[in-house]
Amino acid sequence: MSVRSFIVPPVDTVSYGAGAFDGVADLVDKLGGSRVLTVLSSSLVGTPIESRMREQLGDKLVAVYSRTRQHVPRGSVLEAAAAARKADADCVVSLGGGTPIDCAKAVTLCLAADITTPEQFEDYRVRFTYPATYEIPQAPEHVIPHIAVPTTLSGGEHTGLFGVTDEETHLKGSYTSPKFMPKAVILDPEITAKTPGWLWAASGMRAVDHAVEGILSARSMPIADALGAEALRLLADNLAVSAREPDNLEARTNCLLGTWLSIFALTNVGVGLSHGIGHQLAAEYDMIHGVTSAVMLPLVMEFNAAHTHPKLRRIAEALGQDTRNLDDETAAASAIESVRTLIHSLEVPHKISAVGGERSALQGIAARVMSDPAVAASPRPVTEADVLQLLEAAW
Repeated sequence: MSVRSFIVPPVDTVSYGAGAFDGVADLVDKLGGSRVLTVLSSSLVGTPIESRMREQLGDKLVAVYSRTRQHVPRGSVLEAAAAARKADADCVVSLGGGTPIDCAKAVTLCLAADITTPEQFEDYRVRFTYPATYEIPQAPEHVIPHIAVPTTLSGGEHTGLFGVTDEETHLKGSYTSPKFMPKAVILDPEITAKTPGWLWAASGMRAVDHAVEGILSARSMPIADALGAEALRLLADNLAVSAREPDNLEARTNCLLGTWLSIFALTNVGVGLSHGIGHQLAAEYDMIHGVTSAVMLPLVMEFNAAHTHPKLRRIAEALGQDTRNLDDETAAASAIESVRTLIHSLEVPHKISAVGGERSALQGIAARVMSDPAVAASPRPVTEADVLQLLEAAW
């Protein structure tokens, strides 16, 4: 076996539980910040959560940006960065789902690299050539601290990876460095209580996707497998009930913790084809990533099944199936069916056609998927024709 390394994401603090958000101002002080830009979900504008944020930060809050569009187009990032410069912000707090969290990371890149035009993002975008060639530009120095407060289960708060979409080409580019990792994360179920049940459930499918593809990754390792399996157990036991009962703080906390556990795989072993397709599918059709996971994950699991039977057994067991008397093929089928059952219980759309868009775009999506870094972790070799076939099956 070759030498392997497990990297713990360089976050300073993860606080969780009801009331954890009340410590946000202390975290700003601890990180040396005094002038905060908050990147806020537009759905939270005018809500008690925004009022609570303003109350907690007080005169430390110098600007709020709430116009980030889904999938973080370059234009939104440049607007937010301009607001940060105008306010002389020295710290960013993201409050909301994966969109404001990724936007906040991108703002820290713009401030550190003096990015003021869409074209300059290309200098820092990750280039990937299938099967395993990466070009990862060096991150700039002096990235200001970021505190992430998620209201969904997308998991972006736990990584230094983010996506920004080129409005002209629809390519969702990847950017990554430990320097873009939020310095502190606050997992407060009270802050999530107003997240609509459908969005909570869909984003939870993204966390399930992180855990499943981490276990199935061609680069999988035991510690990531263990964390992923516990993530699946927490999510399977709590996701549906927490979507129905937003005030069930215990269930919501367990989902937030499951999401945290699921993300270690992405950081260490990569994810796979469901994510690679999902990145580009979402940018093309303006789908949320939880829906792309519901659409693609079972199909990708089937595509990889012959290469991943023992790992699929582990997934089936984490999802509550007794596989002791099952052969490998039957246990694998049980895992895939368990994921489909979970998707149906959450009532998340699971066909591309359900969200609109033109079928003719699938060919272009397939081509862009092959340059997505997530595809490198696929346990089965993949071609553009394979991707197109999966997209057609998902239509």
